Amino acid sequence: MYAFRVIVAALFAITTSASVVERQLGGIGCNIARFQILGALGDAGDAISQIQDTDVQAAAQAGLDQANGGISQIASSILSGAAAPAESRDEVAAGLAAMDSALADADESDAAVGDAKTALADATAAGQDVVAKC
Repeated sequence: MYAFRVIVAALFAITTSASVVERQLGGIGCNIARFQILGALGDAGDAISQIQDTDVQAAAQAGLDQANGGISQIASSILSGAAAPAESRDEVAAGLAAMDSALADADESDAAVGDAKTALADATAAGQDVVAKC
């Protein structure tokens, strides 16, 4: 997951060299929110990998993969100078919702479940900031 964060951070760092609409690049608040969601999803991935219930772990990981897929599409759009498709944001939101559903009834005595829920809440808040600021 760390490698994914580094790659996306590098993509955001070089976006100034691409011919992109200013709204797509975003201001400092937008880019901070983007990094926050990446960090929160990385934390979620770390926590999910530690969940003891394999069914919960698999379902939460599927949601995380879906959210990361949407973020990858958005990053590719930014780098190519195209507007990020609304479907990509919907994909991120659907992935976060799937993670929430997977973790909703999970065993709270598993510390990793609590950590994953906290990371998911952070990712959701950062995602809302991205929508508002970018």
